[in-house]
Amino acid sequence: MTATNETSTQALASSPPGRCRGEGGSGLVAGITIMFSFTFLSLVWLAHDVDRGLSNESTAQSIAFQAARSAAQTTSVADARAGSVAIDPAFACASAASTATRLFGSYSVNGSVSSCVVDPSGLRVTVEVTITDGAITVSGIGIVSTERTQ
Repeated sequence: MTATNETSTQALASSPPGRCRGEGGSGLVAGITIMFSFTFLSLVWLAHDVDRGLSNESTAQSIAFQAARSAAQTTSVADARAGSVAIDPAFACASAASTATRLFGSYSVNGSVSSCVVDPSGLRVTVEVTITDGAITVSGIGIVSTERTQ
């Protein structure tokens, strides 16, 4: 054997045998990779959850407004032409509930009409709807006034 070969053989023989031989820090790399993976997945989940809540809130507002609009349109054309614009509360609320139910189905959400109120003057309808998606519940309010224009 030559002197160079002898020296390298002695260096290998003198290094302690064990678990870290030749590892080169792969445990640290694996730990950091797992940490970043969980952080990234948590951010994706949070973004999806917040987006769903905002989307449901917007949907509730839209459905409530359309239901209130439908209720306000229940006044008869003859009465409107005669100058007597008044909304029948029972018919208006039935129309609002029917419209909201159709819209819940078209938006593919679970919801219900929380309240339907016609002002005593008979010129304003307020409809509140509630959408429940898992543990998240959002509501929207739609207000529509009727008036006769010349």
